[in-house]
Amino acid sequence: MSGRLDGRRVLVTHADRYMGPPVVELFRAEGAEVLDSTDDLTVAGDADRLVAQAGPIDVLVANFAGPRSTMPVTSMLVDPTAFTDDAFQGYLDELVWPLVRVVRAVLPQMIERRAGKIVAATSASPVRAIPGLSIYSAARGAQNAFLQVVGAEAAPHGVQVNAFGPAHIENNMYYTDEMLADPAVRESFESQIPAGRLGKGHEAAELALALATGASDFLAGQLIPISGGWAT
Repeated sequence: MSGRLDGRRVLVTHADRYMGPPVVELFRAEGAEVLDSTDDLTVAGDADRLVAQAGPIDVLVANFAGPRSTMPVTSMLVDPTAFTDDAFQGYLDELVWPLVRVVRAVLPQMIERRAGKIVAATSASPVRAIPGLSIYSAARGAQNAFLQVVGAEAAPHGVQVNAFGPAHIENNMYYTDEMLADPAVRESFESQIPAGRLGKGHEAAELALALATGASDFLAGQLIPISGGWAT
């Protein structure tokens, strides 16, 4: 590896799920000191405590996935006339609020130093309609809209806030090995992807790495889909 993160302190949330494992692996290989949090961060105050305990953070990878009870993606499909309030609230509690709170907690120290990177692992699902994923896409859309505005607000302070939006990427939450072991299920997804295959976690991690380095110095509030051409 080239040591692109030598000497950098990186906080990764939900480090054990979604894009967390490949990001942690790659960032450590690139020389980062990675603080890999597996806390849910669903309770008000949890994010503030985590950031206070972490100390100086050069890069925040705000990676959130859940609720676990709805995984994998084939179990997430809901009828737009029949989903429950609790189902939607679950996405807000595990995807939206933790992201908003941890970004809010990290930004002051980065603004004070006039340096820092916030890289969010969100989703490309709001970019293109996926029947059955209305409430999930709404929650991911809220994440993306929040980051777009905060990215513009942080840019004058030398802080870059951007997101990468996986879609059809193999991972341990949405596109699990067990689910994809069914050839018919795998084919149903691959047939929609111009690249003709599902993506790998390490491919998404490489994009996260670019957003965590000087390669993103002139990016602000961007959502970059990584989906093999499914979302552009």
